Amino acid sequence: METLLEKEIVFPEAETLSSAEETFHRVALTRVDGIGDAYTKKLIARFGDAAAVFRAKQKDLLSSGVDEEKASAILGFRGFAAVEAELLQLEKEGVRVLYHTDQDYPHRLRDIPDSPPLLFYKGNADLNAKKIVAVIGTRSPSDYGRQVTAQLIRQLEQSGILVVSGLALGIDTAAHKAALNHHLPTIGVLGHGFRHLYPPENKTLAKAMLREGGLLTSFAYSDKPDGFRFPDRNRIVAALCDAVLVVETARQGGSLLTVGEALKYGRKVFTVPGRLTDPRSAGCNWLLQQRLADALISGEQLVSTMGWDWPANGVGIQASLPFSSPDDRKKPEDGLLALLQEKDSLSIDELTMQSQLPPSSIALLLVNLELRGLISVLPGKRYRLNQPLMHV
Repeated sequence: METLLEKEIVFPEAETLSSAEETFHRVALTRVDGIGDAYTKKLIARFGDAAAVFRAKQKDLLSSGVDEEKASAILGFRGFAAVEAELLQLEKEGVRVLYHTDQDYPHRLRDIPDSPPLLFYKGNADLNAKKIVAVIGTRSPSDYGRQVTAQLIRQLEQSGILVVSGLALGIDTAAHKAALNHHLPTIGVLGHGFRHLYPPENKTLAKAMLREGGLLTSFAYSDKPDGFRFPDRNRIVAALCDAVLVVETARQGGSLLTVGEALKYGRKVFTVPGRLTDPRSAGCNWLLQQRLADALISGEQLVSTMGWDWPANGVGIQASLPFSSPDDRKKPEDGLLALLQEKDSLSIDELTMQSQLPPSSIALLLVNLELRGLISVLPGKRYRLNQPLMHV
């Protein structure tokens, strides 16, 4: 009995080509040895559609810029049965295939020169949402890092943003969970194909994200979560957003590679200041020292810096950082400085009680004031003003 691999492949003419057939040939082209992202897009643009690439004569392929080895690989490709099986499985699981000229392909990603020609997407979030923030950081965060991540996303609840991250353990997980808790759509960018889910600890989280967000990857269905694939995942995270927020990362942390991509693509970078003695914040503090990122202490600050407007009835950070008077609410750190001016030192519990700020907000503000050299940390986690203030 003749198999798919043994029988002759008949390519449809361009004018009769269906969307499903063109998707089939686009995926097939990306599976040809030696034909990477750039060649895939170049060849399809040159010949009009992917099926026409496989119909082309060798001399036409050579004239398009590919060498003899690549031309022979295209003409001798015998992986069509595997592509068919892959697409059937993706269809069964509800995964869409997006080509980089499709309307639903994320335009922020399309605009970069090394964008992947194909994306595989499952979910209901808009990949072209008006406001997209990527949240990244260490896989081993402190309690402070988790609290800050949750707080900042809570403060952005009324902003209508889409939260993007990499579904890794740590800050990524905290960001996705916080987004779901506050009914913000969230996208997990995968470093593998849909056959796998890494890390396995996030399977339940990933299922929840499909109801209010989605999962996105550039990798073939069976591609495993091998380490060499994650830089490509990080590149997509960086390009997919308007702004990147780094919560905690070591000086040599992988998050800094994502920041490098984001800066290359012209994205705005924010980071949460951390203690100078905490290695998990060394990368964040280095970004501030190098002036590669803005220090972030509130969701409202992010929205304001990005030039985004709150919805008409939206409530920003002002309502979640209450002081006793409207003037104090404008600059909550001034309220802390005023309290510290009245005493030789205060504990974080005393500052929380007297300022009426949430503990996680207090932690953020104290770290920022410490980095600015305005306060010092004493034994027993007490805080002291470094010098008297003329006014606050």
